[in-house]
Amino acid sequence: MHTTTEQSRDPGFASFWGHPRPLWMLMGVTVWFNFAFYGFRAYLAPYIAENFYPQLSSAQAMQHADVLSAGFLALMYATPIIGGYVADKILGEVRALAISLWLGVLSLLLMSLPTLAGFEIGMALFALSVGLSVPLTVLIGLNYAKGDARREGGYTLYYMAINFGAVIAPIICGIIIAQLFGYRWGFIAAAFGMALAAVLFQLFHRMLRPALPEHEHPYGPMATLWVLVAIAVLVYPTALLLAWPAILNIAMYSLMVLLVVYIIAGCVLRRNRVQSQRYIALLLLFVGLVMFWTFSFQGYSSLNFFARDHVNTPFNYIWFQSANPLYILIFAPFMAMLWPWLDKRHKDPSTSRKYGIGLLLAACGFGVMAWAIHQWGGDGAKINWIILAVCYLLLTIGELALSPIGYSMIGQLAAPEETSLVMGGWFFGYALAYLLSGWIAEQTTPVHVGTALSGMAAYAHVYSLLFWSGLVVAILFLMAAPWIQRLMHGVH
Repeated sequence: MHTTTEQSRDPGFASFWGHPRPLWMLMGVTVWFNFAFYGFRAYLAPYIAENFYPQLSSAQAMQHADVLSAGFLALMYATPIIGGYVADKILGEVRALAISLWLGVLSLLLMSLPTLAGFEIGMALFALSVGLSVPLTVLIGLNYAKGDARREGGYTLYYMAINFGAVIAPIICGIIIAQLFGYRWGFIAAAFGMALAAVLFQLFHRMLRPALPEHEHPYGPMATLWVLVAIAVLVYPTALLLAWPAILNIAMYSLMVLLVVYIIAGCVLRRNRVQSQRYIALLLLFVGLVMFWTFSFQGYSSLNFFARDHVNTPFNYIWFQSANPLYILIFAPFMAMLWPWLDKRHKDPSTSRKYGIGLLLAACGFGVMAWAIHQWGGDGAKINWIILAVCYLLLTIGELALSPIGYSMIGQLAAPEETSLVMGGWFFGYALAYLLSGWIAEQTTPVHVGTALSGMAAYAHVYSLLFWSGLVVAILFLMAAPWIQRLMHGVH
């Protein structure tokens, strides 16, 4: 058994621009990995609606697209639980990540196929391959010794690399390539980005060796073969799950229960009060994480359709998919400077309080949307694009308040022998958020069963509910922040 928690010793890497040299290689991998993902996510739901459900009405096609895309994205963030375990116990971080990247290339090529069956097979393989990519986040932390003050900065750079890939991907894959050759070719462009990430990691991963545990390969070369065989066997059943969203929901929530039971059992067997309380804090923050991203993921679903149909804009609506990462690249450096500035004055908010701030800003974003629709969203009317831009801005500032600290926090709160597993569980929060966001987006469609609302009125109703529910939970987090912080036992 090996550990993937933060290093207790300095791995001795030479510095470049103030950070260990391997960090910059991992930044390159991160940029192109996220280029691939955000490249096709920018138009995923509209693409599904227009290409695979043309026989249905526009509203029915939107419903099917919301459910299928949400199920796929949820599954993609659920598989890291298993992938994290495989990386920890079987493959080791380096082999797991290399396999993930190369399978990602193949899956994106499959997603470019013109049939729904081929597309679903590609989505299934992509979801399974992403499960093995958890070590990318873990390897960032392994560049630093325990207590290294540069660690938070390293994860901020990592977060910026994610969003640099995300800001250029919709423009290249969803606008330039798709408009010239068709949206199917956007998947080919995404596959090219993933191939760049795979080649870069394959060529330079050996520079990470000083930071890796002594027994980084728990099992020999045959483990790679058996993992690939297991993935091949699981692809078709996974594709069936995507075709049956009700069963997928049951599987997802069952996996969540198993994870919680595993952590509780581990706490009982470990008999470590501090570690147990840290896990309780993680579970509470997990609730905030799920709620925030349930709100934020409306950006690719309901807000994406809203931009297409109800926003008066002089440019292609897909440009809005670059708004969030562009805002992050602009404001992340200021936020990164804000927290140390506040810390020097003993006013830096605790992690739990930052979660409350993030939720409050997300709620306000949908409050702005609901207010604008009530003011100017009559039948056939369109709202100004600036309103939607403000909504994305508030969601982004909220994201910067709570998201980057989560990656670093796992390495400090998780038990050393299960860091990748817990990181996978943290990613599973995004999976649940995608499921819930898909259900919420479905409520905004004009023909949603059981509601008399339609068109703009449905959007106003749903976004008002998001505002009030987010406001209440944000206040609860802000009030409970001191208690949650005590449970973390010194982790700020």
